[in-house]
Amino acid sequence: MADSNDPEGAAPRPAMAPMPDLPTALALLDHARVAIALCDGQARIAWCNQSLLGAVGRAARDTLGQPLAALLGLSTADARQLEDTVRRGLDATLPDMQWHVFNGEANADTAADTAAEWWRGDMRMLPDGQCAITWVSIDSRQRQGAELHRLNDLLNMSHSHGETVEQLGLALELGQIVVWRHDLRSERVRFSKRAFELLGLTRLADDLSTQEVRELVHPEDRGTLRQSVEQAVATGGPVDVETRFRHTDGSWRHMLTRRVLHRDAQGRPAAVLGVGMDLSERAAVAKRHTELMRQFELTAGSAGIGYWSVEAGTRLTRWSAQTFALHGLPADAPVPAMHDWLHRFVAPADRDAVQRRHHEWVVSGTQYLEEEFRILRRDGQPRQVLSYGRLEGRPGHYDLFGVLMDVTERRAAEAALHQASQRAALATRGAGMGTWEQDLLSGETFWDEQMWRLRGLPPRARVLSVDERMALVHPDDREATLRKLNEAASEGKLSNLEFRVRWPDGQWRWIASRAVAARDEQGRLTRRIGVNWDITDMRMAQIAHEERALALRENQAKSQFLSRMSHELRTPLNAVLGFTQLLINDGEKISTETRKRRLEQVQAAGRHLLSLINDVLDLSSLEGGEMRMDKRPVPLAALVAETLPLVARLARQRKVRLRQGTLAGVASADPTRLRQVLLNLLTNAVKYNREGGQVVVDSEMQADAVVLRVSDTGRGMDSAQVQRAFEPFNRMGAELEGIEGTGIGLSIVKALVDRMGGTVQLRSTLGEGSVFEVRLHAGAPDDVAVPPALAPAAGSQAGVHALGRPARLLYIEDNPVNLLIVQELLARRADLRLDTAVDGLSGVRLARKMRPDLILVDMHLPDIDGHEVLRRLRADSATAGITCISVSANAMPDDIARALKAGFADYWTKPLDLDLFLRSIDALFGAAPDNSR
Repeated sequence: MADSNDPEGAAPRPAMAPMPDLPTALALLDHARVAIALCDGQARIAWCNQSLLGAVGRAARDTLGQPLAALLGLSTADARQLEDTVRRGLDATLPDMQWHVFNGEANADTAADTAAEWWRGDMRMLPDGQCAITWVSIDSRQRQGAELHRLNDLLNMSHSHGETVEQLGLALELGQIVVWRHDLRSERVRFSKRAFELLGLTRLADDLSTQEVRELVHPEDRGTLRQSVEQAVATGGPVDVETRFRHTDGSWRHMLTRRVLHRDAQGRPAAVLGVGMDLSERAAVAKRHTELMRQFELTAGSAGIGYWSVEAGTRLTRWSAQTFALHGLPADAPVPAMHDWLHRFVAPADRDAVQRRHHEWVVSGTQYLEEEFRILRRDGQPRQVLSYGRLEGRPGHYDLFGVLMDVTERRAAEAALHQASQRAALATRGAGMGTWEQDLLSGETFWDEQMWRLRGLPPRARVLSVDERMALVHPDDREATLRKLNEAASEGKLSNLEFRVRWPDGQWRWIASRAVAARDEQGRLTRRIGVNWDITDMRMAQIAHEERALALRENQAKSQFLSRMSHELRTPLNAVLGFTQLLINDGEKISTETRKRRLEQVQAAGRHLLSLINDVLDLSSLEGGEMRMDKRPVPLAALVAETLPLVARLARQRKVRLRQGTLAGVASADPTRLRQVLLNLLTNAVKYNREGGQVVVDSEMQADAVVLRVSDTGRGMDSAQVQRAFEPFNRMGAELEGIEGTGIGLSIVKALVDRMGGTVQLRSTLGEGSVFEVRLHAGAPDDVAVPPALAPAAGSQAGVHALGRPARLLYIEDNPVNLLIVQELLARRADLRLDTAVDGLSGVRLARKMRPDLILVDMHLPDIDGHEVLRRLRADSATAGITCISVSANAMPDDIARALKAGFADYWTKPLDLDLFLRSIDALFGAAPDNSR
């Protein structure tokens, strides 16, 4: 070999080719595969080549003098960066920018015909002051690497000072970059302004605590983020991670971040510096792409269709699992390149034709390629395949996509069928699908055998008529199914149906149906092709899943209710049992005052327990629909007048003023239940008020409705508390403040108002107060009933004393404690005599013998119940006229209504309110003589 340093031994150099003239040079540039633009000093277009025009979908005449940034569809930040670089007049490499590349015909304006792609540009200044910019397309991996380099440059820049500050600020502004500093000593993170803008946060301060930052991070990314910080501190080198941050609108922003350790003057870790770039738009596109690919894979896999793709630039080839199976390869085998595939798998007789068609397809830029050829599987078995290919991109930079279907069996076994019918049968055979085809011109319809089997019928020569088919469809599905089929057939749309069909044995099976329309070359509808398949198992599984989910929710709700009930019941019971045990253990050692105080605690706990039980019973009967409503016109002024005194004592204790506003209107409601609603609202308004506050109750007429309003100046509620205000047992922390209550009152209010056909609304401001509005149908004022005057009770004071003997009472009760309580109460009245019986039969005998003036009857007796006692007393003329009152622990509305309907004069519930019991006795027999108590 000759020495290259010896001129005489050097090989002769070829003659230099002559320089092309200007037209030739422009022609070469015009057909170059890179995009080229020639611009003036204001970044306006003077000339551009065909590659750039094809990418943006414009003709040359429409681009001259136009801003380059507008033509490329650049973002505001990228446009500023481009124009600023051009104005500087320096050779430079432009940062990666995103264009909106056009996929259709030139000069179209629809956004649907464009797709975002990333490009890398290089600018060179020309002697005449113009600049030439060349662009090349880059893929996502190149873009990711460039962004990481860009972030690394910013990190390095953030370490320096002085002259780089202005450069760093410009880079952050144009690049939409986030910068932060995590102080490892204070655990505070200082952010640039852009971070707050990206997350929609109000910038009250420049820094946040690490806990506040953690709350903004997606839960699934918090561990990774923490590890990246720890890795940066441990290694001192840059660490990259992609993290999701929560925007104030609830969306998640994807950030590509890089962080590096910063040390203090002594070399100790002081802070972690970081930069980040918003990748949310790309993440959203990737998510949509992933979801579409998942759906496509499921659909293609179920139909036995394989697909493949080849990326432009990298020439990376991908196959689906079905494509591997079609070639007889395992799913983890390497994907052969296009050239290798052609020579390894395409049958030799078809190889040249396939290669020629692929070459012509790519060179011509025809969007679709359909072909049929033979392949040889790895085991040598020949298969006939049908292939559909598609081009995406621009000339010289196409992405290739295609699907493969094995049509070997179809070609052999279904040669007589139409091509579209063959494809449908192949795609559905393995999935148990039936296929059908209808010729819209002749009306002739074809069913395969599976269509009959899906209806439990043997195949027949003649397809069922429309009426015969509809007769098999479930009556509830028939009208909608027929309507959708007719609409799809007349409009040429895709039909997507699910309906039930009756089999000959009487069972109902769910069928899914999909159909598409086919058109001829003139666009006329010529036929419809469809598939049916059985989805009964899927439907049953779905129903079973929904039932299990419902049962789980109900069990969870039941468990939560029982848990709350247990807590609410045990709290007062703890007081009852605890103070009772103290009284027993201490005996006579405690003072009278201490004993009284403990007994008052027992009494208060017992009353709370009784209130809780009554509220739960009310709520249960309302939710079960058992509580009856006796709706009538109720004047609201009178209702308020008789209800306010019931809360007056509580208001005085709390130092809250009760005030009446304008009270107008008559409501259509159950007066007793509406009084209960008002009493609950007034009680809450007083209990949760502040000292010196006030409660106002007023009402007004609105069209055909009346509104009863209770307003207070109490503590108020925030929006979250307002939403949960009517939940049972939710006292919103009031139980921790010693305020009495069960947490069921507002639930009962809402249920009662709903049952009366009204609504209740709450408005509240934290720290200012609340307003409850009950809206009911208006009642007719003329229909207001006047309550009848109370008739004198049988055995009134005058009548009893006229007998010249004490009045006699009979109490039929099997519980010794209940008997003892009544005996102790009536022992205070010397003018009354009490007889007792411990079961129903002995009570009836004693009543016949003693002829008492009043009989108190327990409803649950050991031999016969209270209803049977009353029936026997009424059947005997000697006792038929005696007043009987039920005394029972059954407090359900239906039990009370049944007893009153049976003939009991009243219904007193246990545990007895002793003061109320004595007042009732006074009402029946008159006040006790002064010396009898």
